[in-house]
Amino acid sequence: MNRWWTIIILFELFVSSVYAQSTEKQELAFEYFRNKEYEKAADLFNELYQNQGNTYYLTYYISSLLQIKQFNEAEKMLKKEIKKKPDDYNLRIMLGHVYKQSGNFDAMKKIYDDVLKSLNTNQSQIFQAANAFIMYQEYSQAEAVYLKGQKMLKGAYSFHLELASLYQIQKMYEKMMDEYIALLLENPQMIQTVQNRLQQSVYTSEDKALTTKLQEKLILQTQKNPDATIMSELLIWLYIQQMQFSKALTFAIALDKRNKEDGSRVYTLAQTAFDNKDYTTALKAYQYIIEKGTRGAWYFEAKNEYLVTLYEQTINSEYVDKNKIIELENLLQQHIEQNGINKNTFSAFMALIKVKAFYLNKTDESIDMLRKVITGTSLFSLPQLNEAKLLLGDLTLMKNDIWEATILYTQVEKNNGNEPIAAEAKFKKALLAYYSGDFLWAQAQMDVLKASTSKLIANDALALSQFISDNIENDSTQRTLKTFSNSDFYSFKHQDSLALLCLDSIMENKDAYSLYDDALLRKGDLLIKLNKIEQAIVLYDSILNRFNTEVTAPQAAYKLSNIYQYRLQDIEKAKYYLEIIFTKYPGSFFADEARKRYRILRGDLNEKNNQDINDWVPTVTP
Repeated sequence: MNRWWTIIILFELFVSSVYAQSTEKQELAFEYFRNKEYEKAADLFNELYQNQGNTYYLTYYISSLLQIKQFNEAEKMLKKEIKKKPDDYNLRIMLGHVYKQSGNFDAMKKIYDDVLKSLNTNQSQIFQAANAFIMYQEYSQAEAVYLKGQKMLKGAYSFHLELASLYQIQKMYEKMMDEYIALLLENPQMIQTVQNRLQQSVYTSEDKALTTKLQEKLILQTQKNPDATIMSELLIWLYIQQMQFSKALTFAIALDKRNKEDGSRVYTLAQTAFDNKDYTTALKAYQYIIEKGTRGAWYFEAKNEYLVTLYEQTINSEYVDKNKIIELENLLQQHIEQNGINKNTFSAFMALIKVKAFYLNKTDESIDMLRKVITGTSLFSLPQLNEAKLLLGDLTLMKNDIWEATILYTQVEKNNGNEPIAAEAKFKKALLAYYSGDFLWAQAQMDVLKASTSKLIANDALALSQFISDNIENDSTQRTLKTFSNSDFYSFKHQDSLALLCLDSIMENKDAYSLYDDALLRKGDLLIKLNKIEQAIVLYDSILNRFNTEVTAPQAAYKLSNIYQYRLQDIEKAKYYLEIIFTKYPGSFFADEARKRYRILRGDLNEKNNQDINDWVPTVTP
């Protein structure tokens, strides 16, 4: 027994030794090839192939021979191997490639023609031949293989996906589009694959006319093949990529009606439009679902979200009309009275609280309403309850009740561990200290929050920590810094005229010049709140022109990109300012997000950016 164990162990050691030697030779062969020492590489690859018979090594052996122009040796080797494997298209096409490299084009043509003639209904052989041609960039030959395969297989397999990929390699985009369309008409389940492929081709191409061409082709298909709803689905997806939500909605509604759907497609589109601040389209989408009737599957959700969207549209309009605010309050109030305060109406209820507190000077009423529902914890889910507590904390702070605000923030922080809302509560506590003039404690808390898993909180914390650090040393009395924090506190309490007075006093104080660019930035933020967009643009541009080496410069550029994208719908201008950030300020903490958003706007990515217009203002306004 022991003797057999000894034999087995010795055999394993022998195999391991041989494998190690083979691995070393392989690594050395590739090193020679990379270093263009092709003669040495050829010898080793030949040895590896003879020992293991792996075609992978043969390919590199032939490639090495071609590099040193040993065409006869390459031809001799391949003919020998083809005799052993006459049905191996890789070997035959490799030989054709050798003839091409040696200038023997007649022999090459004969080989390629023979390959095409010898094809049969064996699908794997068709793939093998096409892939071999593609490897040697013989694209027209690969196309001929696929087209012959289509004829021979007679619909059993159409090679649309492979042809589309082949055309994509050659940047023959219109042919590529036609193949994808043909694929979907034949197999609608492939839509996700087609979308991914189009994302990699049409949206990364420098030719921006391609999207228009694809739209035209799809619209034509919806007219020619009205029953092929997959064309409308792809067209909806295409419009969403271009953020043309209104056009997407037209086709989504048409599909919903044609297929007698429950509105889910339209509801999803409404949410996407809302996330991208296209409130008009979102409202139209929700209205369509509401008009389907109270028995509709999405009726209640649509009605609730319609009011939340109307709130966002109203407060983000160029001019916040008091009459519209009152009308909005009435609509929200009616909705809550009809459906009660519960988990499902939570977002509408919170919108009602904000309307009353922030726009109708009914802060006390809002506080009372929140206190009542918070005591009845069963009304809301735990995350909703925490969100309500944070809002109550904000409202009590607006009334200068620092003690209750601190208690509420602390409760949310302590009860939620490492959840993002705990970091938000901690951030609000630190802001409270900043408003109160306790700058060092606020900075210490912000330094902790810089490691937050919430990117928005982390960036805001970093911004405020850096702001305090940069200015506290230059202000021994902290008087100017206190004026600045007062301005932020007034803004938080929606006392914007007082906030502007504080900022103007800083800008007029020659001793406070180090804070001038910060004051410009914050004044721009206030003007955005007041919907004085053009004035805000002037201030942000002033920072870029006069203070382009300061940390406020990339912040100003980021805010300008938000204005042009979300307020003015000028995508090109938005891209311009985003590009400034990641080219001129690559080290700023805005750079990665700016690059990502730039790629989204250019159409390279499928994600959408959902950040607020004022997302980099250290002052968190409820």
